[in-house]
Amino acid sequence: MSNDSDALIKGLRAMPTPEPRPGFVDRALANAANAGSHVPAARNTAERAGRRNVALRWEIWLGALVGGAVAAALTVVLMRPTHLQPAERAITLALNEVRDIDVLIDSDRDLTDATIRVAVTGGVALDGMANEHIVDWRTDLGRGPNLLSLPVIARKAGAGQLVAVVEHGGKTRTVMINLTVSGSAAKRS
Repeated sequence: MSNDSDALIKGLRAMPTPEPRPGFVDRALANAANAGSHVPAARNTAERAGRRNVALRWEIWLGALVGGAVAAALTVVLMRPTHLQPAERAITLALNEVRDIDVLIDSDRDLTDATIRVAVTGGVALDGMANEHIVDWRTDLGRGPNLLSLPVIARKAGAGQLVAVVEHGGKTRTVMINLTVSGSAAKRS
């Protein structure tokens, strides 16, 4: 303890303690003994009956049921896993190799008149469209898995990407595939 605290404690102990008023001890003990019985017995019985009636009221149980259902629904909505795209995959191509790259677009509902936009970057191009880096078209996608097979040709060594974007109703879904073109030419068979 510090010197200030010691001095304060000594000062408080040195102060005179006032005597309690006459009858204080008797009143305090009587109040303590009667603490649970300050309400008349009839009133205690009525309060217990009122509490019992509240527990038997159907409105209380209906409210509890609805509240529990809302809490359960919110838990399911907030805790459900989000639909994450699979981890970006990487594909290696040999120089001048042409390969069909499959892009899986999984839809939770039918998408009528959706826009599909495909972009290629780096050393790859869409086979048959060497000068086009972005191609888009409108189509219908069915509910469930939709497989889009895109012919890609490796033009020069290095990294590249194939990006497919589906747009429908103001929402977009993107699938990215990393491509690597090795410096060695593809073997002809």
